[in-house]
Amino acid sequence: MANRSARSVARSLWLAGFFVALLPMAALAQTGLDTDADGLTDEEEKRQYHTDPNTADTDSDGFNDGEEIAGGYSPRHGGKALLLTVDSDQDFLNDAWELRLGTDLQNPDSDGDRFLDGTEVAAGYDPTVAGKVKRDKRIDVSLDRQELTYAFGNTVLETFPISGGLPGTPTPVGEFTVLAKVPVKHYGGAGFDYPNTKWNLQFTAVRGLRYYIHGAYWHNDFGQPKSHGCVNVSYDRMERLYWFSQIGSRVTIR
Repeated sequence: MANRSARSVARSLWLAGFFVALLPMAALAQTGLDTDADGLTDEEEKRQYHTDPNTADTDSDGFNDGEEIAGGYSPRHGGKALLLTVDSDQDFLNDAWELRLGTDLQNPDSDGDRFLDGTEVAAGYDPTVAGKVKRDKRIDVSLDRQELTYAFGNTVLETFPISGGLPGTPTPVGEFTVLAKVPVKHYGGAGFDYPNTKWNLQFTAVRGLRYYIHGAYWHNDFGQPKSHGCVNVSYDRMERLYWFSQIGSRVTIR
């Protein structure tokens, strides 16, 4: 009887250990669960996107949450609102950048240091780490591809087409920094006149001529050389780049 009882206790302990060992696997399986079959896991919906894991179309706009995220649209705001144009927690950082940087798009102060996430990014500080941890700001322009990319630390925030200089008025190449931020500027010369041009970032001056990355409202041919040496950017994109950039931000043009 004693031996049988001992075997029974041992078997019970073994089974208990077996099921305890299974718990992490079960928990792991739960993280991949997609209750509403919208292409986002329940864990992603609750913690990252703040959508309803039990409803495939959280904002009831006719598109499921996973489709909207994949297309760059907000699954929470409806009306084809882009993640780049909504700011769910009103911290001056759009939802697309929050997702890329790993901040919480429903918490205006993700690292709990009493500074808004957007305020920290604007000043060049990491919004995911409490305290003053600086991150590099970089703007890279490829004249071959007619494309601009800008990044915060190791995180690319946006990439989009631009219009660089025409063959007779080339854009300077090299390593530069943002020298000045000019909200509104008048560009004019032989055969062109563009008053009230918004969001101008000066990056160099050559033989008395100042060169800028700036918004352009007079054409929509981005991706093709078009300018008199500056870097033309569409207005909707230039506003965000202007806000992000600081005096001293690195600019590479090649």
